[in-house]
Amino acid sequence: MTHWKQIALSALAVAAITGCGDTTITYGDSTVIIGDTTPTTPPDETPEVVLDLLNAASSLPTETLSGSIASSTTLTNDKLWLLSGQVVVESGVTLTIEPGTVIAGIYGDGAAAGWMVVDKDAMIIADGTAEEPIIFTSQRRVTDPTNNLPYQWGGLTIIGNAEMTGQVTSYEVTLPRLFVPGSGNAVDNSGILRNVHILNTGIGVGTGDTEINGLSLVAVGNGTIIEDVTVDYSGDDGIEIWGGTVNLTNIKISHCTDDHLDVDDGYSGTVKNFEINVLITGDELGYAGIEQSGQTYAHYEDFVINIMDQESEGGIFFKGTTIGGHFKNGTINYMSEASGAIYSDGDATTFIEDPSYTTIEGVTINAYPGYAFLNKDNDDTYSADNIENTFFFDGNSYGNTVEDL
Repeated sequence: MTHWKQIALSALAVAAITGCGDTTITYGDSTVIIGDTTPTTPPDETPEVVLDLLNAASSLPTETLSGSIASSTTLTNDKLWLLSGQVVVESGVTLTIEPGTVIAGIYGDGAAAGWMVVDKDAMIIADGTAEEPIIFTSQRRVTDPTNNLPYQWGGLTIIGNAEMTGQVTSYEVTLPRLFVPGSGNAVDNSGILRNVHILNTGIGVGTGDTEINGLSLVAVGNGTIIEDVTVDYSGDDGIEIWGGTVNLTNIKISHCTDDHLDVDDGYSGTVKNFEINVLITGDELGYAGIEQSGQTYAHYEDFVINIMDQESEGGIFFKGTTIGGHFKNGTINYMSEASGAIYSDGDATTFIEDPSYTTIEGVTINAYPGYAFLNKDNDDTYSADNIENTFFFDGNSYGNTVEDL
């Protein structure tokens, strides 16, 4: 706590002393710019094991994947696998990826951009290890491992059969092919993502050049294992979840230009032991740490959300009406005056006042005075007030605290 307070005071003090001109304040891997200085490429904090694999992949023989993967296939770690355009793991097919394998999307305009979709009733078994993780990135990043910017390829999308609320009708990227999830199977199994790094995503494809997230999960079931996954440098959301019941464990999301964890359309799983870092990334700005919309009230446990972006859209953003959630054992460090550590719009009264929809336990907010709970548009919505009442319910008996930076 003291460390964050010192940073905040230092930033304000320097700004006051200089009065005008440009000031750069560096914290960890992020750079806060005061004034008109043009941001530069952020320092690379990519783990050494990932850099080693990227360097090694540049000298491997290549094999290109395009169109459909129509039979069960294994991607081995003795090749660099290139994705050309949309690559679909078709229903009934299992795609196995060996530990230490690098899969790289080819840069291209629109539908020519490399990206991968695992369709419903297909499986991806990407079971890496800490010593040999599996890496999804771009061909450009393999060529130059220091090129740590977003928008270099598409991303990874998984479609499942766990649509349980009727809200998810199709995947938002509609070209060159529309994907519709199945429904009614909460325990549906789309495979394993474990010890996986997804880097440099977010290029636009399809109608309106819709950006692809780092990892998109559409109605994925809780038979799927997603753990020890890092998403870094995404040109859209880091991870977006539409509906479904899948659980995520040991997740790190940083340097995304939109929301870092975007949860929509009745997602009801648990995200546990995760870290979100909303940072200035070159000349790109991130938005919410967690954005929730569409009658969603998922579970979040053991988390840290760090906001170092002056354009941020909140540490946790309750977007629209009928939004809730269950938050347990977490910290929000909100180093911004753009919105609030807890940020909301719409009348969330129905969900906030019903403890079956919203609970907050053991959560600490570190924020500037007046920026812990904030309504987006005006105070007539009162949703932030209701969230604050839930936060301090029964005289703060749930161990929640707010400290001023």
